[in-house]
Amino acid sequence: MKRIFFIITLLLSAFIVGCGPTAEEKEKEEKELSTQKRLTIETILGEYNDCSANAESRNDCKNFTARAICEYYGIDDLKKGGEYVEYHEIFDFVTTDASWKNLGMATVQETLDNAQQMANDGFAVVAIDTEDKHKLVIVIIEGEQVKSGSWGLNAPTCAAFFPASGPKPFIHKTLNYAFSSPEGIQLWVKK
Repeated sequence: MKRIFFIITLLLSAFIVGCGPTAEEKEKEEKELSTQKRLTIETILGEYNDCSANAESRNDCKNFTARAICEYYGIDDLKKGGEYVEYHEIFDFVTTDASWKNLGMATVQETLDNAQQMANDGFAVVAIDTEDKHKLVIVIIEGEQVKSGSWGLNAPTCAAFFPASGPKPFIHKTLNYAFSSPEGIQLWVKK
């Protein structure tokens, strides 16, 4: 009798342990949930164009870059008091928030490689011109790097959304399209 009880207990234990999701299954499920929260970059560009077309002042759409980063990557971040920060506040936000990590300067190929790989893996990655008074922010998006003749480096794929009075937004360009030089460009990733 004890032997039968032991065997049944052993089988039930194996069944219970075997029924739970594996670590890989949990990770896959979390990634799928994150993906469901994400908007495509084309959808975000359409929303930006609507914002810009309906802008009543040059200050409209100033928080769109932060919103685009969060909606594209499915994260809840870059906010103060429940509102998205304006584009010129993103640099201060990421440099003081412990959940963002500096990957390095765009003058280093390994930094650019890591930025593209992390964006492809679903991490929020941004490039910030630290020498610009407004600290221009560009979103690194999923894609392939392309060799830049002017930079002499492989540049990651990116998207940009500017205030209503700024230059035209773009998607699926490489980082050298946004910045003429990699000098002063820092890359940051949300951990």
